[in-house]
Amino acid sequence: MTATGAAREARSALFGRLIDHAALFPPASMSMPDAVAEDRRARESPYAWMLARFVCPASKLAALGDEMPWGDAPELSVVIDTYDHAPLERAAESGAPVEAVELRLPEPVPSSEFLRETNRRLPWTAYFELVLDERWREAIPEAVAAVASAGGRVKLRCGGRSVPTVEQVALVITTCRDVGCVFKATAGLHHPIRRAGEHGFLNLLAAAAFAHAHGLPPAELGPVLAQEDVFAVTAEGIAGAGWRASGADIAAAREQLFVGFGSCSWREPVEDLRAFGLL
Repeated sequence: MTATGAAREARSALFGRLIDHAALFPPASMSMPDAVAEDRRARESPYAWMLARFVCPASKLAALGDEMPWGDAPELSVVIDTYDHAPLERAAESGAPVEAVELRLPEPVPSSEFLRETNRRLPWTAYFELVLDERWREAIPEAVAAVASAGGRVKLRCGGRSVPTVEQVALVITTCRDVGCVFKATAGLHHPIRRAGEHGFLNLLAAAAFAHAHGLPPAELGPVLAQEDVFAVTAEGIAGAGWRASGADIAAAREQLFVGFGSCSWREPVEDLRAFGLL
């Protein structure tokens, strides 16, 4: 393989199926027709390979089905925004390609009964959004371990109503790695590199790759997550903050640790990566 081909493989491992398209959610908050049209444009673009699921609230599945025939729909991740699961069940029975569900934990450390009941009622890959409070140093490991034991996955909110610190993000990453729990992120990750106190999705990708490849503790991930300079993405993989990960390391981390992030915009991440010369 040429150096150019190897670099392309590293980029594919980093950015392939990275974005869950959440155009219905803030700050875009598109109408259903506009969100479906925008998703279609994304999946017909040269950057379609970067998109994974379309994210839809359970309460809007019927409207989505009216706008997008299930036979033409991409894989769906459904955000549980109602106690009534009938809309989700009806959509799935009528052919909606539901791949995952997302819901917020009711408390920082969930009960095993809640997790078991949720998995019984929602037989799809479940992402449980963490609730962070002042006890986060103890609660994050307990919550992640409980979710993993129940066969679930973790969701970390990185912006909007809750912006975790670098230390909290580092602990989530290392705890997920240590217990074998896949996680996704959401909110506040429109840009690749951290700036003005906002997390960068490339920082998150690099941190997951370095943590997975080198077994780094949370303290070693802090500088990676806090870096405000662009990471080097080359034929050798990704490098920054004194660490490197190969294309194979990145692929393993994407499969076993950090699957991707939800974003209301697919254009902003693409435009920023192009501006940095990474696409």
